[in-house]
Amino acid sequence: MSNGLEPKEAVIIGAQLRRARELLQLTPEEVAREINVNPQDIIDWEREKSKPHLKQLEALATLYGREIDYFLRETPAPPEKIEFRGKPGQSLRNLSKETKIVIARFDELCRTALEFENLLNKKRVIKLPRFKGSDSPKIIAQSLREEFNVGDKPLPNLRNHLEDEGIRIFELPTPGDVFSGFSFWHVEYGPCIMLDAKEVKGRRNFTLAHEVAHIVYNHGPSICFITLKYDESLRDLEYNANQFAIELLLPEPGIRGDYEKRNLSRTPLERELAQMASKWGVSLQALGYRLENLGLIKKGFTDKIVEPKPEHFRRPKTPSWERQLGKTFVETSIEAYQEGLISSGKLAHALQIPIRKALERIEQKGK
Repeated sequence: MSNGLEPKEAVIIGAQLRRARELLQLTPEEVAREINVNPQDIIDWEREKSKPHLKQLEALATLYGREIDYFLRETPAPPEKIEFRGKPGQSLRNLSKETKIVIARFDELCRTALEFENLLNKKRVIKLPRFKGSDSPKIIAQSLREEFNVGDKPLPNLRNHLEDEGIRIFELPTPGDVFSGFSFWHVEYGPCIMLDAKEVKGRRNFTLAHEVAHIVYNHGPSICFITLKYDESLRDLEYNANQFAIELLLPEPGIRGDYEKRNLSRTPLERELAQMASKWGVSLQALGYRLENLGLIKKGFTDKIVEPKPEHFRRPKTPSWERQLGKTFVETSIEAYQEGLISSGKLAHALQIPIRKALERIEQKGK
């Protein structure tokens, strides 16, 4: 990944090198081992006493999950003081290198989206309201449903509604079973949410709603491992975020009406629940616990359910890379290229696909 830069042409900003390293909580010694240089070299580059050669810069870009141009200009600072919720003792420091790179990649996508919007003179309008910590999750969820004008109907395409509210949303595969979602409200990027792309659609939809709660409550940068069952007596931030997600995705009037219309028993067949869960855009477990709490099915019934693996009867219409990046980001990137503001190489790198594939996507858009 040379981006056409020669070492003598690159004006490398040391603060950007340090910022990228510190976000991943890597020491100069750890970085030096990864790219096979001396730790003092890392320190000197960050202090601008010397600069890396192009191959070394490419190695740093790969390690930090960045594009090379991240190191060549001042950029917005990434989120600070990230809180980990859901798994005791978890921290950014003890995550795997691969997982840290995913977090950096998310920040890089937010930065790139802002860069392309600025090139196009497009200002993102943020309509998402903020609420006080004392506000009821149910009341907040109802207010957003009114904003979306959906009444008590299902919200399987929640992402589209939230992007219309000005939230940046990306889905990235996260190594292992480490966390479900990451959210923050950045002073320049605005509200941003990342979902684990490996999770099934219903699970991602619930995670998205959960992370929205952290944003509208102004909880600060949050990385969450989400479990559907929390001790109600704790009433902590994660419990409230789950309650918000339940009220947003599974409003009581709509759920009761659908349950009665289906004439389900107190111990329904898993197939029956799966059909209902698909309609409401949630996982089988999320629906089951909601029905239990509403007294519609037997307590403890959901604990015996095993979430089925998704069946693929046909190839999805939207490629996985496009779904993960989202319609807004993809279209903005293509527009920036068509306006001659970015190169085909930068477009392909932003979309994380080969140049040939990026140009094919543009041709499809023109048809």
